[in-house]
Amino acid sequence: MGDEDTTGAQEPTERAKPRVRRRRPDQTSDDTDRGWGEVPVDDDAHDRWLREQRPPHWE
Repeated sequence: MGDEDTTGAQEPTERAKPRVRRRRPDQTSDDTDRGWGEVPVDDDAHDRWLREQRPPHWE
């Protein structure tokens, strides 16, 4: 009676690690131009295109 097995009352050997909350991204991958299958455009190229398409009466 004095030599009872107490395996159910053992203390955990490792402390529980704190859970890390991961922040969700502000924008999902399918909410981008690339997600819609579009190729990212260089901003300088777009600005250059706008200047080329400027109507003559704007000068």
